[in-house]
Amino acid sequence: MDEVVICRSADGETVAEVDLDETSLSLSEMLDAARAANAALVWAYSANQPTPDFTESSGYTVLRTEGIAGTHAPLPRVDADVYGPLLAEAYRGQWGHKWVEQPQPLPLDGSIVLALTVEVGNVGLCRVWPESRRADAPGLVRSHRSPDRSVRLLHGASTLLGPGAWEVECWGEDPETLRAYQDHLGLTITHQLRGWELRLHVGTR
Repeated sequence: MDEVVICRSADGETVAEVDLDETSLSLSEMLDAARAANAALVWAYSANQPTPDFTESSGYTVLRTEGIAGTHAPLPRVDADVYGPLLAEAYRGQWGHKWVEQPQPLPLDGSIVLALTVEVGNVGLCRVWPESRRADAPGLVRSHRSPDRSVRLLHGASTLLGPGAWEVECWGEDPETLRAYQDHLGLTITHQLRGWELRLHVGTR
């Protein structure tokens, strides 16, 4: 990501996203591009805090396991009519996640979408690619988010994938949840980019 990408967050805000360690733009040029696009937020990847105005996020993390010991109950797959609305709610307010247009059909790229269901219904999902042995970070409706439920979704991914190594990609996962992945699932962080956020006052310089 060597230039500024303009997108919408999962909450519907305009975001300017950039990797400050890769771009040829100066910080001032990046902020000018963000303001020109009327962005409300800047999401930046950088090894160091860009300015004191930026607050740190969990950024981007890849974790890997050589296999999770034990057996766990399989999770059901998400129904087609549930997938779009659940995906739209599962990552709201979470750094790095984008707006989900509706309607949203189930993906046709060989991935399988698992559901986490509680008494009130479907509250979470996890997308798994069996062929490439990887998973997307669990998503949970905001009122039902917890490290334990995220761990349950990745246990479901492990059961689906079976024995052998696999990895999971995360954006904006909070430190407590990342620790739970390591402590309860034996996942190891193999790659990490620090993330930063700046809220802009649109129309000011």
